[in-house]
Amino acid sequence: MAALSLGLVLSGCTGTPETDGSAGTTPDVPSVSLSQDRDVTGVFDGGAGKASLAATAAFFASSPAAVVLAAPETGGQIPASSDPAPSDPAGTDHTGAAAAAAAGLGIPLLVAEPGSEQQVAAELDRLGAASVILYGTPADGWSRTVGERTQVSGPATAAGFASVLGLEAEAAGKEGLVALVAAMAPGERLTVPGLEVPAPVPSESDPSESADPSPSAAPPQGPAPSEDARRDLAGEELPAFEAAAEPADAVVLATEDPAAAAAVATARAAGAEVHMVATADPRADSGVIALLRTHRDAGIYAAGDGFGGAENFAAQTAVALDAPELPGGGQTVFPGRRMVALYGHPSGGSLGVLGEQGMDATIQLAKDTAARYQPYSEEPVVPALEIITTVASSEAGDDGNFSTETPAEALRPWVEAAREAGVYVVLDLQPGLSTFLDQAVRYEELLKLPNVGLALDAEWRITPGQRHLEQIGSVDAAEVNEVSAWLADLTRTNVLPQKVFMLHQFSVSMIRDRGSLDVSRPELAVSLHADGHGTVGEKLETWNVLRDGLQPQIWPGWKNFHDEDTPMLTPEQTFTQVSPKPWFVSYQ
Repeated sequence: MAALSLGLVLSGCTGTPETDGSAGTTPDVPSVSLSQDRDVTGVFDGGAGKASLAATAAFFASSPAAVVLAAPETGGQIPASSDPAPSDPAGTDHTGAAAAAAAGLGIPLLVAEPGSEQQVAAELDRLGAASVILYGTPADGWSRTVGERTQVSGPATAAGFASVLGLEAEAAGKEGLVALVAAMAPGERLTVPGLEVPAPVPSESDPSESADPSPSAAPPQGPAPSEDARRDLAGEELPAFEAAAEPADAVVLATEDPAAAAAVATARAAGAEVHMVATADPRADSGVIALLRTHRDAGIYAAGDGFGGAENFAAQTAVALDAPELPGGGQTVFPGRRMVALYGHPSGGSLGVLGEQGMDATIQLAKDTAARYQPYSEEPVVPALEIITTVASSEAGDDGNFSTETPAEALRPWVEAAREAGVYVVLDLQPGLSTFLDQAVRYEELLKLPNVGLALDAEWRITPGQRHLEQIGSVDAAEVNEVSAWLADLTRTNVLPQKVFMLHQFSVSMIRDRGSLDVSRPELAVSLHADGHGTVGEKLETWNVLRDGLQPQIWPGWKNFHDEDTPMLTPEQTFTQVSPKPWFVSYQ
């Protein structure tokens, strides 16, 4: 290769080409071109190899060069023609260096895994990549993956980055790998996780031992390169190319999933904005919601295995873009907040504290009660109302189901007033002989509101021949799952924030086959509410029994009884003596 080509690379691939000797003409220099999809277009997941292929396909229409990394678990030693027996042990992870090379040069990074050789080769063909920068050594070598393309040995030291790629680099630890990659940018100084730092060469050593074997390379700064650095500089030179004219108009949400590092590097190589998130859910954080809304007309992607796939990410992003936030911020219920609720029916105080005063006074009392908990919580404590929507009855009634259904329109003023005041609402069902689903659908219009969740009270689910208060009611997990599926579908279809889905329980027998509850739907925050009353010791014993075997996805809740508890716990005691600290507390 001519020194001219390397010189263009060292200038960041944007220098003015030399003339070819003919007046007014310049040689053709290949350039990178980007795809510009403007939609919620996908998730880069499924492992490093699959994610890297998806990111490259999303962002790059063509690229004259690409970085290819052998999966660290299958290879990792840096190939070099001058060193047939590399000193790097098999399995060395060069993800950080490969990511820096791709992001710094503005070209894609592909991860070659066993069995993916044809897919990587096909993607290199689609890109039109004539040159590849290689990191690691696949078990079967590179020929099946990269063919006859120009092969450049990927540098692993700062000197190598300067001499081979024309990029400034400095070493960093591997902690926070993806965040470090997310901060990289084409043409800028790179902070490279895992970059090797050669030991200084003693001044009395033979000068020939530290000479740069590549006459066209820029002289290294600082100490002369070590043997590792000399291996970096071996091999062919990278031909010249030009970077993409404009950055990609896109944003990528990423978690610290190491398998996402290559996809994030490709996104940064394309100039996409990468935002690190603590939770793999675009609904979870008000800042992320605001960010996505400023990128409404851009491409929106995610990188990492926690986002639940493309369909789920698209649905959750639609919520982030268009749905209102919940009281306390964000659009997922927990762990972004805790709730403290007043329980009862608007008709009066016989069923709980909620009905002991008028609507406005109840809402203010809920806010005041929640505020008493705030000093003992790191999360915002949000006020709530748990309204008994269908009331268990001693009489069969006209429909014969031993449950009195409050008309939805009678509850709407309460729900709307609560929403205006930043108060969440949970509709509680006591179905008698009805199924929970039969009653839930009666309140569909209220459940379409963003601040309304649903509670199932199995104590009041009876079968023919049974009567309320003569025995404790119960429900099969299968019936609960029917309701949760319906409510989750309603939430997704109507682009709503996540909803509370609460299950009341104070006896193990109340929910049969509880281990088969479906807690997988991200539209719902499933809470198990421990309803036992009595002494503190009795209540804590019930709490511990109910939590035994509880799925970790279920958020535990607690009830305080004004009249039946002896004594009733204070807010401080509720949040300090009950462990784990309950996410939903109600007062009856």
